[in-house]
Amino acid sequence: MATAAGMKRLDRYIATTVLAGALMGLVVIVSLSFVFEFIDEADDIGRGDYDLAAAMAVVALSMVQRAYEAFPMATLIGALVSLGALAARSELIVMRAVGRSVGQIARAVVAAGIGLAILAGLLGEFVAPPANQLAQSIRAEAAGGRIGTASGGLWARDGDYRLYADRVVRADLLAGVRAYEIAANKLVRIVTASRARFVDGQWQLRDARVTALGEFPIRVETRERITLGGQLRPATLEVVVQEAQALPARELFRYIEYLQANELRSDQYQLALWVKLATPLATVVMLLLAVPLVFGSQRSTGVGQQVFMGVLIGLAFFLLNRFLGNAGLVYGLPPAVSALAPTGLFLLIALVALRRVR
Repeated sequence: MATAAGMKRLDRYIATTVLAGALMGLVVIVSLSFVFEFIDEADDIGRGDYDLAAAMAVVALSMVQRAYEAFPMATLIGALVSLGALAARSELIVMRAVGRSVGQIARAVVAAGIGLAILAGLLGEFVAPPANQLAQSIRAEAAGGRIGTASGGLWARDGDYRLYADRVVRADLLAGVRAYEIAANKLVRIVTASRARFVDGQWQLRDARVTALGEFPIRVETRERITLGGQLRPATLEVVVQEAQALPARELFRYIEYLQANELRSDQYQLALWVKLATPLATVVMLLLAVPLVFGSQRSTGVGQQVFMGVLIGLAFFLLNRFLGNAGLVYGLPPAVSALAPTGLFLLIALVALRRVR
């Protein structure tokens, strides 16, 4: 039997091997995504000021979000390959011989998974959102330089107006709008409204508060409806509409509160919030699932078969996530159920499989 210190070294060895394999799997998946997305992005090169350098920058920045989304699949493939390599070299058999049970090996793998889950959470919350915003700003500037994003909001020019919106809900719907009218290089009017919708060629603001600065005393009035601008078209805003999945959890939470306070549907954003919370957990579950898969096959499968198995399981998880998410939005399922059900199902499968290999 091995000593306690030896057991700890074995645990560190297993965790380090799994971490290295998972990160390598992530690099491979992101590299493939970069190639395919760049091929798709190449169609827009040459439009306006959008050149090769801008396309490369946009695709590279978008890879941060792709890395976050690919974490569960990448960790599964990487763990299968790294644990499969240990099995091929009979190291897992030796570990069992010195007293390590399947459960103890699984705990070492889960310890690595917790580290990867923390990394995934930090990536999705603090790195991916600003990277996506920067990518959108590059595309917007290349499209004509009339739109810019700052502090999570949107600045745009529409004729004599400078518009600011807290959020682009859709290309034709802005939330938290402030419009500054400038004439002869002077600010003459400020219009604020909770929403602005593009209707019949103009931006229509309801329950707007209008502050006239061009005369003294300053007049403030409320109008049920006011229209302004029209040069800024929804098609122009398409490049800066940020998907719910790309927003950080803290912004999703605040925006859900805003939608609910204004009696607007928030299902899509609630689902995105729960998916974001479920992704780190799914990373751990996928690593746990890799243990019975490797012990069940031992030397009977090679690296290629391990990778193929990981891709199939990862795709099944991805498709089930998408299916339940869309079904939840259509049939009114609770967002928490739609987001967590795939992870819960695969966790159950992993625990049952672990019991069978003991």
